[in-house]
Amino acid sequence: MSNQEKITILVADDESVSRKYLKMILQKDGYEIITVENGEKCLETYQQIFPDMVLLDGLMPVMDGFDCCRRLKELPKGNDTIVLMITGLDDRDSVNQAYEAGATDFLTKPINPAVLRRRIKYLLDMKKAERALKESEEKYRTLVENLREVIFYADKKGNLTFLNPAWQELTGLPPHSCLGHPLSIYLYPEDQPIYAQYWHCLVNSSEDTTSKLKCQVRYVKKNGNFGWMRIFASLIINDKEELEGVTGTINDITERKRIEQYQIIERDVIKILAQSEQKTEAIQKILKVIGNNLGLEIGEYWELKTEDNLIYPEIRWHINNQEIEKILSIREENLNSILWEKWDFTYDEFWLNNHKLLSSKNEVNLRHIFAFPVCNGEEKLGIITFFSRKSTQYDINLLENIVNLGNQIGQFIKRKQAEEKLKETNSLLQSELSTASEYVFSLLPSPEEHNLSVEQKFIPSSKLGGDIFDYYWLDEENIAIYLLDVAGHGIHSALLSVSILNLVRNNSLYNTNPYQPWTIITELNRLFQMDSDRLNYFTIWYGVYNTDTHELIYSSAGHPPAILIYQEDNQWRYEKLKTPSLPVGMIEDVEFDQSLCLVKPDSYLYIFSDGIYEIEQENENIWGLENFISLLVDTQAKYKGELQHLIKQIEKVNHSSNFNDDLSILKIHLP
Repeated sequence: MSNQEKITILVADDESVSRKYLKMILQKDGYEIITVENGEKCLETYQQIFPDMVLLDGLMPVMDGFDCCRRLKELPKGNDTIVLMITGLDDRDSVNQAYEAGATDFLTKPINPAVLRRRIKYLLDMKKAERALKESEEKYRTLVENLREVIFYADKKGNLTFLNPAWQELTGLPPHSCLGHPLSIYLYPEDQPIYAQYWHCLVNSSEDTTSKLKCQVRYVKKNGNFGWMRIFASLIINDKEELEGVTGTINDITERKRIEQYQIIERDVIKILAQSEQKTEAIQKILKVIGNNLGLEIGEYWELKTEDNLIYPEIRWHINNQEIEKILSIREENLNSILWEKWDFTYDEFWLNNHKLLSSKNEVNLRHIFAFPVCNGEEKLGIITFFSRKSTQYDINLLENIVNLGNQIGQFIKRKQAEEKLKETNSLLQSELSTASEYVFSLLPSPEEHNLSVEQKFIPSSKLGGDIFDYYWLDEENIAIYLLDVAGHGIHSALLSVSILNLVRNNSLYNTNPYQPWTIITELNRLFQMDSDRLNYFTIWYGVYNTDTHELIYSSAGHPPAILIYQEDNQWRYEKLKTPSLPVGMIEDVEFDQSLCLVKPDSYLYIFSDGIYEIEQENENIWGLENFISLLVDTQAKYKGELQHLIKQIEKVNHSSNFNDDLSILKIHLP
């Protein structure tokens, strides 16, 4: 036994021979033994050393062992000290008197050394176990009281019998006020049947299957708002294999559910905007997506007519319900246009209250839920608004997030308006393609901004494709540059590429950092997953160049490498800039990397689509990337990388100026 673990035993006996005998026996086991001759000395010494155990002789002068034991138990720490009475008395009254005085156990003389040692070891081990259990219980109690996770117990009828303090943080209700009541009364009324079914399955399941039973329901807070909770519970079975109750945990998943719900809505809205060819079709689908996800019954788009400064109800969606159809019939008869000047577009609770301007007469059972403006930058285009007969509470934070979609919807409407004008003025395909090329260039900033020389070429193929590129200044020192190529051809590919450009250029992507390329590509991959309705995927190269540090941070997704050409030892050399990954849209859970390149002075960065080198030869082989890079370096050395000369050489390889795929290339001089 080490010094740190040494047990101290105080022996009180009036006979010196007995004291020496006990000391000799117990020291062999490593105990530290201190002896005194009477009860009074025992109490005095006890308060000085606080031993782990006291051996008391029953009959002693001055103060006997029984009286000493009673007084010792009243001292600090006394009640927690083991007291073993050792005496020559063996009658029943003496034994009872010892226990009544507070003795832990009793031995009679003559003492058997083996019995004494076993008894002491047993009593010390028992005390150690009790102390460990107490410490464990205290730690558990502290843990339970400080957990942010709710811990609950309920009897077999479902009434709550225990709640830790986290319950009040979750609901605003004191735990003690909820005991004796079923958990279901604190849940959202519409979700109480879900919990009832969960409880039924739980109490009727075997112990082995309860671990698989989980429940997600809404709960009502003290202030009337609601949140989401996840319940995980298991059965309490006694030794007779009878159900005694249920224990479990409750986690607040409100924020997670809000993010999940918004991401579902955002993903579907962006997919609609990317795939729809008609404004009316797109708006109706968007109203349906938002309405169905929020449990609403009517959605409307009111469009602004700038010529008369009025807004008119133009597009509507509603659930398939006879009563709703009757309400809409009355609504259409009574709705009038509204003066635009009456609207304040500062988003606050104004949009969440019952707004009479948007309601018609006799709509007693119809509640205005919320509305948000549809804009293209500072230009106001209209209002999207929703109604329902239900008295449901809605997540304010979720509605505020949905309001942010108004700008993306506005950009789509403006783009559709521009496309309509384009169709009216361009009847020939070649004219449309030429206009598309001009449109791509019109989106770009001035090449000479910030003394950065940029040259670009975009040659549309005979089929409308999905190449698009852009560069824009994030601040005075950092410029973002990217080029993407949507698989396939046709109007869907072209619309998808322009939709992506608008999202990136306007920094409308959720939870991204435009200075970190991998975040942009990761969010695009989340939003534009291929499915049965949309088979297009796309490749992209995205980089951010700092003109002060000459650092280029870049990331790519299935795209050809950008080529950085620089001079070294009077020779033109090149470096491929690419991070390995699949194209955007193929697999949802893909990790995209990014790399950093320190650019040498007077370098040239070339970013291009695969249409510039995937040219079929007469032998049916593809000309290929390596041949194109060789031509690129040669053109840089002989003609300073002039793109017009490069394109002429590629046309010779193609044997035509008409290409089967869009041909896009950006050349940026990095001084």
